[in-house]
Amino acid sequence: MIAAPGIGSGLDVSGIISKLMQMEQRPLTQLNNKETKQQAQLSAFGSLKSALSTFQDSVKALAKPELFNGYKATLADTTAATVSVSSSAAAGTHEIEVQSLAQAQKIKSEAFATTDTVVGSGSLMIEFGTYNGDGTFSANAAKTAKTITIDPAKSTLADIRNAINDANAGVTASIVNDGSGNRLVIASKDTGLANALKITANDADGNHTDNAGLSKLAFDASTGGTMNMTETVAAKNAVMVIDGITVEKASNTIKDALEGVTFNLLKANPGTSTTLTVEKDKSSVETAVKALVNTYNELEKTIGNVSRYDAASKKGSALTGDSTVRMVQNRVRAMLSGNQSAAGGISALSELGISFQKDGTLKLDESKLSAALADPDKNLATFFSTQSGGADGFASRLEDLIDGMTRSDGLIKSRMDGINSTIKNIGKQREALEYRLEDVEKRLRIQFSALDTMLASMNQTSNYLQQQLANMPKIGK
Repeated sequence: MIAAPGIGSGLDVSGIISKLMQMEQRPLTQLNNKETKQQAQLSAFGSLKSALSTFQDSVKALAKPELFNGYKATLADTTAATVSVSSSAAAGTHEIEVQSLAQAQKIKSEAFATTDTVVGSGSLMIEFGTYNGDGTFSANAAKTAKTITIDPAKSTLADIRNAINDANAGVTASIVNDGSGNRLVIASKDTGLANALKITANDADGNHTDNAGLSKLAFDASTGGTMNMTETVAAKNAVMVIDGITVEKASNTIKDALEGVTFNLLKANPGTSTTLTVEKDKSSVETAVKALVNTYNELEKTIGNVSRYDAASKKGSALTGDSTVRMVQNRVRAMLSGNQSAAGGISALSELGISFQKDGTLKLDESKLSAALADPDKNLATFFSTQSGGADGFASRLEDLIDGMTRSDGLIKSRMDGINSTIKNIGKQREALEYRLEDVEKRLRIQFSALDTMLASMNQTSNYLQQQLANMPKIGK
């Protein structure tokens, strides 16, 4: 029995079959090469689509009318306040004076020996309101009074602090040790005169006005009220003067004093004014135009990378000579370089400092763009964006053009779908070919095994005959 191919005949059966299979596998190699090429094209179209989408994002920004309606505010003294504006603001200059900042009231208790000192039980009712000049207290109608029950089993200074904080009553409680003892400090969460505190103690001993038990935490600054706690920070409104008009608000964030302008007051400086300037925000438009130029140049670079032909090496890129790539490039270039409908007094991008260079990229003349933004005869909002009830602006039309290339049923997706279909077919062909090659190799091994057996038998017969002939008597002896 022959243990391995070629033992009987001496032939290199495995080597011969390997060489024959290399010849048979040429179609498989061709399929693999074809698939590699298709995968490279698919990746190249993916890069092109990504670059187009990025360019489209910059175009979309210029298509929005609100981009051109933006304002910016500058305060000469930035330590007085920070200022932000909305599109409802109006250009102008204003004199601003911050006379006082809004404060939240804080009150403190007497000193207790330790945080575990028992204060008393009962309940505390916390109210918010205004202490009027006539000695009365007017409750804040926007806030509901909150009653906090203090259990006898949990009536230490620390327990009362925790109960107040857990009640979410619009105040915060903390314990401060000032060296003489531990004091309970209660602070209103909101600033302003209308958020001053009134605390009524319902002591378990029935005496609600003495300075004993829970009554030690009573606070009522109105005439005749029980005030066993001491005010450390007074409730105060923010006061500012805008163009000679006094504005008083409960918060340091003031949104409704000057239309479209929000002030966040930082520092009071009575008697000293600073200048607020509100003007059109040209920088956002300049940034958007720069983004348009930069993302187009990245698109142009991507097109070059996927379609360039290297004359020196005589090698092309994945999409060299591809008609879809040329179509994308030509359509976008034509849109950018062509004359427009003279909307907003602008008929071409070159009037805004945007022009093509010899290498196909765009160049931005920032001084020319700045001049166009300052020119009252040139309305960039009308040129770029879609106005209500009007025709599409340049950016809107360009966005539509790009959308036709990048959307799910667009030009590039159709090409990518076609490539994916080709790759799928190649996979089916390869699978069928691999099955056929298995059969061919199996058949060759059977045939060479039979040949090996036959040659081995012939060699045995030859050896036997040679032995017999050698043993025959020689003629002449």
